[in-house]
Amino acid sequence: MTHWPSQWFDLPLAIFDTETTGKDPHTCRIIEVGITQMLRGEVVREFDWFVDPECQIPEEVVQLTHIQQSDVDGQPKLRDIAGDILEAFRGHGIVAYNIGFDRTVLTRELREAGLDWPSENPILDPLVFAQHFYPHQRNNLGAVAERLGISLEGAHRACNDAAATGKVFYAFRDRLPPELDALLIVQAEWERDNQARLQWRRPSGDAASNPLLAQKETSRGLSPAFLYGEEPDPLKAIYGAVPNFRRET
Repeated sequence: MTHWPSQWFDLPLAIFDTETTGKDPHTCRIIEVGITQMLRGEVVREFDWFVDPECQIPEEVVQLTHIQQSDVDGQPKLRDIAGDILEAFRGHGIVAYNIGFDRTVLTRELREAGLDWPSENPILDPLVFAQHFYPHQRNNLGAVAERLGISLEGAHRACNDAAATGKVFYAFRDRLPPELDALLIVQAEWERDNQARLQWRRPSGDAASNPLLAQKETSRGLSPAFLYGEEPDPLKAIYGAVPNFRRET
């Protein structure tokens, strides 16, 4: 079992982002994976893979990401680099912006390769913190990066978004508890509060009968089930959301 440091600032981080063929993490395919490894706010190493999705990239995705079909044709399939991705995650806290999406799509594709998501690694999502600190403002990655004075050149490319996500996370350092286990508990509490607030702010239209609207609403943040599963007791759910890890003392 990995021994994680007691202070999250001492935790090596693997910040990742995926570019995909669509917005539904249950059906879309990955076309790019970027991982930026950081320690104490400094970039240690970067990985960037184009991935052959074995399907056509929709034109709207090409316009958004500037990734052409010719960029991915003949590149490795996700199953070919799945082991490399997990190796880049090994021994690191895993970070992504709105991690619910990226974790869902990557977990599905890892399973297709016969591999599992590294469940013992601490999971951190700067979007949860941004929504807590800026509850009445736009909190997509670009807006938060701009608010914090962080450059986001080449947005919607996996490695660029991953690096910006890491910088955003470290920019929140002075506003977060220094202990890793406390941070994970606070993250779970704030995610619950964010979801409750967003639920009140959503329009009263019949999203349930409109799959596209429902998908759009769900994509605004992590699903409560992502952290809490089926546990009805909020306090138990908060503690249950903390990964089972041992700290260095």
